[in-house]
Parts: sequence; structure tokens; C-alpha cells
Amino acid sequence: MTFVPLQPPDLPPIRARGTPRCRSCGLPEAMCLCGALPRLPVRTRVVLLTHRTERTRSTNTGRLVARMLEGAEVRVRGEIAPRPRPPLPEGRRLVLFPSPGARALTPDDARGGPVVLLVPDGNWNQARRVAHRDADARGAEPVTLPEGAPSRYGLRRAPHEGALSTLEAVARALGLLEGAAIERRMMEAFDVWVHRATRVRLTGKLEEGAAALGGGDVAEDLEGRDADGSAGP
Repeated sequence: MTFVPLQPPDLPPIRARGTPRCRSCGLPEAMCLCGALPRLPVRTRVVLLTHRTERTRSTNTGRLVARMLEGAEVRVRGEIAPRPRPPLPEGRRLVLFPSPGARALTPDDARGGPVVLLVPDGNWNQARRVAHRDADARGAEPVTLPEGAPSRYGLRRAPHEGALSTLEAVARALGLLEGAAIERRMMEAFDVWVHRATRVRLTGKLEEGAAALGGGDVAEDLEGRDADGSAGP
């Protein structure tokens, strides 16, 4: 059973302009990317353990993960009146966080049965608490990502060198567990999202930002590829 909050809350409008934002991608409605985001079938069950404050932050990337990956779940931590959580999907539970003693995730982890990848989603301190205290993460094996390229995020100050956004961390993990094509598709969409969000932050421009990225051409390019990364029919 997939457990996803019924609707993400309304995001606060862009400061000083009252411009409404899309609930799902966090961008101004004029630059919404939701229609262009791919829907990717994956074997790994990704479960986001999201701190409640992230649900109203426009820079949160976990919401993009949930929208792009089939079978992904969002479980909110820290709600004032939390709802009961259903059981986790069947499979070997791995919690993705660089805790002391965590071992590196490898392609071998995808062999021998389904994997449930638990991903703390919040700022560094929130994610650390989720990894260590959340009931769903209790008893899961801690894993971390091997060293890789620096983050392409840039919308928040990194807590330390090598830190990644939630989407980047999930994309790299799935690159190991499911193959490079899934990681590439996720990062293509992520780069477009970051470009639009950065343009709004730096220039305050809306429609012009979408046009500068190709507008409908970008949507067609993101949608018109198969899961293996090749152009679709």
C-alpha cells in the first residue's frame, strides 16, 4: 500500500510579489515543470521520511522524487497530530545516510530480493535525527553513497563538502541499484528544475525563465525518452 499525504500544503507565495507556486514542484505556476517530469518504473521501493517543515519549503527536492518514481512513498515526521503509518513495503530495509559505521551502497545490494530504501528528507540536523530516531528507520541497515561529483543543487547552503540534495542522493543510489539510465533521467529533470528556480531567485522573472529553457521543447525532451535514456518513438 502506498502511503502519500493526500495533498501537499499550499506553498507560500514568492515574497513581495504574491506569485502562487505549484504545490507539486514548488516553482511559480507559470514555470511549473510537473507536466514534463518523467514517471520512472523502478524495482527499489523508495520511502522518503520527510520532516514536516520541508513540506512548505519551495526548495525541497523530495517532492520531485515522489512525483518521478513509481511506488515512491512520502511519510511525514514531526506532525502535531500524526496519522498512523501503514506497514512498510516488504523487502530489505536500507537507510541512506552517512552515519558513523554506515557502509557504502553497491550494485550488489540490488541482488537477492527487493530493497526498501529509506531516505531522510530535511536539513542536515533533521535528516540525522530521522535516520537515528524514526520508527521506520529503526533496525534498518545504514548505507552511504561512495564519493562522487559535487552537488549541482546550489539553492541552499551546503552543511559540508560533499553534501547532496535529497533528489541527487536518491538518483545516485538508484544509479547503483538500477543502472545509470535512471540516474540520468532524474538528473536531467533536476537540472531544469534548478535552472528555473535559480532564475526566479536571481532575476525575479517568470515566463521569460521558462522560455529561456526552451519552454515546450524542454517538456517534450524530458517526456520523450524511454527509461533506458534513448529517444522514445
